[in-house]
Amino acid sequence: MPRTPRANEDQFARIAPHYDALMENVPYDMWADYVSRLALHAGRPIYPGFRLLDLATGTGSMALQFAERGCVVTGIDVSAPMIEEARRKAAAQKLKVDFKCADIAEFETTVSFDYAICLYDSLNYLLDSEKLEQAFACRWRALGPAGILIFDVNTIHALEQELFTQKSRPGAAIQYDWKSRYDPRTRTSQIKMNFRVEATNERFSVVQHQRGYTEAELRSFLYKAGFTDIVSYDAYRTSPPGPGSDRVFYVCSHP
Repeated sequence: MPRTPRANEDQFARIAPHYDALMENVPYDMWADYVSRLALHAGRPIYPGFRLLDLATGTGSMALQFAERGCVVTGIDVSAPMIEEARRKAAAQKLKVDFKCADIAEFETTVSFDYAICLYDSLNYLLDSEKLEQAFACRWRALGPAGILIFDVNTIHALEQELFTQKSRPGAAIQYDWKSRYDPRTRTSQIKMNFRVEATNERFSVVQHQRGYTEAELRSFLYKAGFTDIVSYDAYRTSPPGPGSDRVFYVCSHP
């Protein structure tokens, strides 16, 4: 029987020193542009000086993108090693971001944010629906009167298709071989990840889990948290998702 991780277990501690090498081909600027386009589409463009909360910030790449664009950014992540990497990068780039180690379902703040973002299917790592509801409620309380939440999730379709089963390209600095196994009863994928560091031949393995949520479930949790205007988009587009969508973005407005 696959082991179910504890709610507060750090699934990224071992990967943290190598995370940026693994994500080297991710076009963070394109993601930031797309998030900005969704905010504009909602009638709430992201301007310099606005406050932005980056949930599950990881090593801070998206937080730094918006700091470069003039936003006042706070980034939070439950993984202390990932936050350490984020702070190192911010110092190297001479960018000011307030990085905090905290659980996104428990983080409270007295600051009112204009935007909250949570990207790269981070919410799929919340395996307990009550935990996800709690995370949405925390974000509703953190947003100001005109604030919006933008997040993405891997769809159930994506998990069913075992899209996490993949291998690294030849010659990559971090070689990896991932095997995903989907359980339709729990709508949970277990991803066994084997890594090898090319330069040192260091090898290590990590097991991660993601859960798929239906659109009806997500909307129910969001309404319960207090969000009233909820729009979903097929990833990287401004059109609605369909049955074959593997990633969906949500834009959720504060009343």
